[in-house]
Amino acid sequence: MWILAIIGMGVLTATGQLAIGGFSADFSEVMEVMLLHQFVVTHGLVAVIGFIMNVLYPKKSAAQLGWATSPFQIKYGFAQFGLGVMGVLAIWFEGNFWVGVLVTLYIYGLSGLWTHTQEIMRKRREEGRIDWVEVSAIVLDVVYHLVLTWMSLQIPGVWSFQ
Repeated sequence: MWILAIIGMGVLTATGQLAIGGFSADFSEVMEVMLLHQFVVTHGLVAVIGFIMNVLYPKKSAAQLGWATSPFQIKYGFAQFGLGVMGVLAIWFEGNFWVGVLVTLYIYGLSGLWTHTQEIMRKRREEGRIDWVEVSAIVLDVVYHLVLTWMSLQIPGVWSFQ
């Protein structure tokens, strides 16, 4: 699954930043760096790849998924781009803004949950089998969002509403 490589890139760049700082950060600072890199690197890459695939190469992207080409791919590509912009803005806007980024990620995650569930049901109905790749995508999505939420709860000021 390519998404694991992209998540790993976010972890790798965060680890690099922490190494440059001599690993002197306390736990909440480590969580802040890790979460920021998930926002910027991971979701920034998802945005760029999604935009390119769905806006610039919609026929190729649809064919790879076994779906029909649709103008909705353009809307989806721009939505993915917006997700990446939110992630990059997290560099300059902290605190409660990060809750907004997380909510945006949750909504994006729900779209994946919906799509993967529909594919599982379709393949079960048409092919009489469970697609374990789709099931694993759902599990990964849920676990990933839970981890991001847990990380955000370790950072003072993210979930404080005043």
